[in-house]
Parts: sequence; C-alpha cells; structure tokens
Amino acid sequence: MEADSLPTSFGTFKPVGHVMMGLPTQAQVDALATALHTAGWPGTGVLHFTPKEEVQELQALVDNAGAMSGFGYEITLLRRYLELAKLGYRWLLVKVDDADHAAAASEMARTNGATLAVYYRLLVVEELI
Repeated sequence: MEADSLPTSFGTFKPVGHVMMGLPTQAQVDALATALHTAGWPGTGVLHFTPKEEVQELQALVDNAGAMSGFGYEITLLRRYLELAKLGYRWLLVKVDDADHAAAASEMARTNGATLAVYYRLLVVEELI
C-alpha cells in the first residue's frame, strides 16, 4: 500500500475505524495476525507493513503532512510510529467495527507482545496500549 492511498485528515495519517498496532519482532506480528484471523478478522482487515515499507511510508506521511496537522495528536503519533519503525518495529493496521471490537483486538495485541495499539475513531484517537 502506498502512503498516498492511506487514510488521512489534513494530510496526516488518520485511519478512522482501525487500530494501529506496533510490535518489536516479526514472530510477534505473525502470532498476532494468526490470532486475529482465528478470531474472525478477514485477511483484508489486517494490513502488515514490512520494516522497509514502514520507514519509507511513514517518512512520506510525515514529510507531506499539511500545515493544519500540527494542531492534532495524529502527527505526534505518526512521528512516534516513524521513530519506532526506525528501531525495527513492525506494524499491523487492523480494521475494527466499534470500540468493543477495538478493545478485543488490542487485548490480543497485548497478549502477543504489542507495545502500542492506537484506535482511530472519527473525532478521537485513543491509545489502548
């Protein structure tokens, strides 16, 4: 997936209806993806970013963020994602139906070693881990 096709608001990454999950190792990503699929998430509902893609895509999103993005928490999170990606973190972007679905996904993320899970609602961004 290219950076310009990811959901944005004022030019900043904002995937409403998704939870962004950060994990330090590929084994943890694989285990979490398997757990999510076993729990009923479709293949299209779990997007994985490889380390090379992560840094390039996230850097492009930071570089192309609009002037209004500086007023939101989204750009702060995006910069945080970028720094963690540079340290080798892997990311899953998981489609969720509602807050309960997001909570279930983040609990699976926590038990599989995620150190970050952020739920993007329409008007609020909520850190779940």
